Amino acid sequence: MKKWITIIITAAVILTGIASILLYHSARGPVEKEFDEASKRVLNETAMKEIEKKTIYHGAKSYTVVTGEDKNGEKSVAFVPEKKGEIIVRKWADGISKEQAINKLKDEKQPEEILSVRLGHESVGPVWEITYLDKQKNLNYFYLLFSNGEWWKKIENL
Repeated sequence: MKKWITIIITAAVILTGIASILLYHSARGPVEKEFDEASKRVLNETAMKEIEKKTIYHGAKSYTVVTGEDKNGEKSVAFVPEKKGEIIVRKWADGISKEQAINKLKDEKQPEEILSVRLGHESVGPVWEITYLDKQKNLNYFYLLFSNGEWWKKIENL
């Protein structure tokens, strides 16, 4: 009897593991497809020849944000719209770094915990979106212009 219970429990654990893996791959499928399509567009339509990183940004419009280098080794960032549209490319050297954006936030606010820092595109152009918790554990969004690090928008105390 113990042998059957052990076999049933083992089979259930294995089936649960397999189902979890299949569910994960199924859920990631559309994201991977979007990454692949954006990568192809960037390599075909811009000067970028090597892709380093891909992320998705959901603002007023959704973009796949692709960072990479051109044939001269110059780092750039491309904003590929989710729907058809023109790819927006900016040289990495023409903007502030992730660390500079975080330091700007820390100078203005005293975040308890920084949850994420991502590059995105809004109506004003490329922006750094910093999501953080304040001392009261409220969720906050802090947006800085990529070009010069000036504050663009804040959403506080959510």
